[in-house]
Amino acid sequence: MPILVDSRYRLLRYSGLTACTPNESEVEQALGVRINDDTRVLERAGREILEQTKMQAVLITRGSRGMALFVPGAPTVHIPIFGSDEIADVTGAGDTVMATMALALAAGATFELAARLANYAGGLVVMKRGTATVSAAELRDAVNRDH
Repeated sequence: MPILVDSRYRLLRYSGLTACTPNESEVEQALGVRINDDTRVLERAGREILEQTKMQAVLITRGSRGMALFVPGAPTVHIPIFGSDEIADVTGAGDTVMATMALALAAGATFELAARLANYAGGLVVMKRGTATVSAAELRDAVNRDH
């Protein structure tokens, strides 16, 4: 059973779990770095979080820059945002990403497929105002439209 953590700026207090989905500012705070658009800093930061937490995967959410998935022994997977970058409301986006990733992993998805599905869900929820949900039908439609 996958175990994921949403640490809210206490990222390095957890170790040995399945995955975590910190946003970029949480990673920056944990490591004392500034990532911005520097992919080398992002790469080092993602690998450092993997090493320090002993997670099986780290999915860093980067807002309009998409997501970056880090898995030991595998190349980093950069996932561009789904949808437009005209955001209505980011409330609950991180929770949506976490929940979708956990559900996909529990259903047997690989880390990359789970991250890609979570990216769709996060992209859909930020286009809605207020605390929003994404239905299975909306998620299915988004994946089908994109392929």
